[in-house]
Amino acid sequence: MKQIVDTINSKGDRYWMKMKPIKLGMIGSGHVSSRYFEQVAKLENVEFVATCARHLEHAEQKAAAYGVPRWYDDYHVMLEKEELDAVVVTTPHSAHAEPVMAALEHGLHVMNEKPMATSFDDCKRMVTLAEQKGAIFMSLPFDLHPILLAAAEYVNEQYIGKITGAEAQLSLPGPWRDNWYYNKTVAHGGAVLDCLVYPVSRLVALLGPAVSVMAEVGTLIPKRIVGDGKKVNSDVDDNVTVIVRFAGGQHAVIRTLWGMSFKQNHTLIYGRSGTIALNDSGYPLVIHSPKQALPDAEPVSWRGLPDCYVPRQAIASFQAKDAMTYFTDCIRSGKQPVQSGRQQLHVHEIMFGAYRSAESGRRYDLSTTFTPWDKLDAAIFDTRSDYI
Repeated sequence: MKQIVDTINSKGDRYWMKMKPIKLGMIGSGHVSSRYFEQVAKLENVEFVATCARHLEHAEQKAAAYGVPRWYDDYHVMLEKEELDAVVVTTPHSAHAEPVMAALEHGLHVMNEKPMATSFDDCKRMVTLAEQKGAIFMSLPFDLHPILLAAAEYVNEQYIGKITGAEAQLSLPGPWRDNWYYNKTVAHGGAVLDCLVYPVSRLVALLGPAVSVMAEVGTLIPKRIVGDGKKVNSDVDDNVTVIVRFAGGQHAVIRTLWGMSFKQNHTLIYGRSGTIALNDSGYPLVIHSPKQALPDAEPVSWRGLPDCYVPRQAIASFQAKDAMTYFTDCIRSGKQPVQSGRQQLHVHEIMFGAYRSAESGRRYDLSTTFTPWDKLDAAIFDTRSDYI
């Protein structure tokens, strides 16, 4: 049984931390910011004390909606005037880097929406500065949900044998809004930065670092109908297929398409004798394990196959936390997020590597790595030393 990090596990002890008040600033006042205001409203001794947006009226409207006392249109002024412990950055993609860097320079902790930034150099700058300042730096997506944590328990040879490959996808019709998502000069990228980050992050969390990337990236639908029927011209990537290679030679095929009639958001890990499926065919988590029955799990028929199990008790054994709960727990404990800055930097190099590979038509070799939070036995990737 793997040892899951204490900060995300409810099987044992609860947090032993002093409930010190935490004062937050919000940089960005679009619709995405609302989820974090709502999450914080449920927390004890945590509050947003200021909002900031490029247009002052937007910051004021968001402040009024959530009972925040002050608002700004310049985050530099907010950082100077307010006594903050941390900031949350929810600006458009291309406007992540500078406020994150400014907050870190002020010695503040930062939770940054995905993607980390729109250039790999900026991503590296953020991670390096956070390490130099000793700040908690949490870059989304937040994957530490009970389903993924439970899935990690079964990534071992007992249940699935040697790992032979994986696939993951987040595809959907496309963003319904007609604003910057479809404008490359503002978004600095499309489906790769907005959606591919999710399946890449999940796979890396479960399997550890990869070694190379090959990809096809393009614009499939340049003339779109969005929202309430408005016609927009899109110049961002909306059709992405990536092959990520791991050190053992395994391939993971990762797909994002803004062109489907429904949302598909699954992850599958293939083993020589079993499969782990997250969010597939109506089940939150299924383990296909013909050689080893899962104890305390519900037998089901998945994709018409026998010997499949939904481990509901394993899922329930992990405490469900949202991103702001986990972020503020990290601040209080002084522990970096389990999905570390280095891990998320690796995720982002995979995405930027996909762009480079698509441009060059060649494999992109990854330069980053990280220490996995739940390190796998290296033998599970060894498919060559014996008959399997």
